[in-house]
Amino acid sequence: MLKLILLLNPVYITLFWAVVLSFYSENKGAPKAFLGRFMGVAFIVYFSHFLYFSGQTNLYRYIDSIYTFASLLVFPLYHIYIRLLTVDKKFKFSKHYFYILPPTIIFILHSIGLMLLTADEQLDFFNEVMPGLHQATGNQIFMMVIFYAGRVVFISQIFMYLFLNFKLLIKNRQQVEHFYSNTESMSLSWVQFFNVSLGIISFASILVALAGREAFTDSTLSLAIPSLVFSALLFFIGLLGNNQITVHTPISDPLTNKSNDSENVLHAIALKSNMDKLFEKEKIFKNADLKIWDVCQMLGSNRTYVSKLINSEYNRNFCNHVNYYRVQYAKELINKKPDISNDEIVELAGFGSLNSLYRAFQSIEGIHLKQFRK
Repeated sequence: MLKLILLLNPVYITLFWAVVLSFYSENKGAPKAFLGRFMGVAFIVYFSHFLYFSGQTNLYRYIDSIYTFASLLVFPLYHIYIRLLTVDKKFKFSKHYFYILPPTIIFILHSIGLMLLTADEQLDFFNEVMPGLHQATGNQIFMMVIFYAGRVVFISQIFMYLFLNFKLLIKNRQQVEHFYSNTESMSLSWVQFFNVSLGIISFASILVALAGREAFTDSTLSLAIPSLVFSALLFFIGLLGNNQITVHTPISDPLTNKSNDSENVLHAIALKSNMDKLFEKEKIFKNADLKIWDVCQMLGSNRTYVSKLINSEYNRNFCNHVNYYRVQYAKELINKKPDISNDEIVELAGFGSLNSLYRAFQSIEGIHLKQFRK
């Protein structure tokens, strides 16, 4: 009974999220809709595990090729999902086919190999050859070659996509600060969860791939650990993914016009003067949801000019630039009204939260807010 529960846990969880996330449309929620596909593929993997570990080999042999395909799709689809969260607006086969090409090749070869085996040879392959009870013969040798090729692809995928995902997320975290004044609700906590979960999933997946499924058939305890780990991670990935805000960070936008150096200098001087007025006189930093595009619209310029100006003139990114003015205003509020609460400062100065206020004050002033109040 315990073994049955352990086998069905990830099946129920992935099916649940596959159904829930399928209600999102590609146009309005591309990352969430694609995460639903990811969960659907994961469901196939864990349903196949259920058939295999519960001894239903006669049924499992019909879907082994599909299982192989699905298991090799997990990490590529996870990477595409992260791309949809950060840099790509929607899934396009012409753009993302490269990620699913190796699993497709293995799937085709695996399917051909199975078709070359008779029904008895298939059962013998899964019941005797795979557990190592006797040597492969005839077309079973081809199947073993494909099996090990698939394992090499799977382990290679783990290292490659772990690196690519970390690289994407780190770059996204850095660039978010160039576009948004309050980054707390955008991606930082989710990025941290990605980093931790990817590491755990990758480590566990390598162990499972190296050991092979046969190592888990006889022991309920050895089955319990990967079942509980994967079930918990998949549940929280679905939960957080369902609530996640997509944060695309475009690398650049086109310049409005080409001009000579003297015109560029005059434009930069005028742009700086107008931007200083927006922050110092109009105090636009009080808007907690202020984005660089809002400032660009007010200035009649584009993100490239504004971002470069902030970086070159003040040596800051957009987030730090806005928080600088918020911190200065917070100091004014405290000097005028020493007993003002921190919650009031957050609301009046445009900070997203108390933690955002504390971090910005510490970063800009070099001391904690409590020390400044003394």
